[in-house]
Amino acid sequence: MADKIPFEDFIKLDCRVGRIVEAEMVPDAKKLVKLKIDIGGTMKQSIAGLGEHYRPEDLRSKLVAVITNLQPRKIFGQESEVMLLAALDANVVSLLRPDRDVSAGSKIT
Repeated sequence: MADKIPFEDFIKLDCRVGRIVEAEMVPDAKKLVKLKIDIGGTMKQSIAGLGEHYRPEDLRSKLVAVITNLQPRKIFGQESEVMLLAALDANVVSLLRPDRDVSAGSKIT
């Protein structure tokens, strides 16, 4: 288990539902997928290590949980603006998704 953080730090995270609009493999990268995600009218890019677990065409139109207010990072020369939330169980990755159809940009509380 990770170290405990104060609740005040946790509530600084802006967690939202996003809809994946575009998905493609990052050229010359075996595991990285470049995603364009609609966060309620604002498009953000994510570079995620999902290539061994999901095909890009299977990700398009999916609702996913994302953190929107992290500092952008360069990953394999591409800017990543949001982080997708996923569960990792041994070698199985499963994206966290709402169990009902909600609007892109909906706040996760």
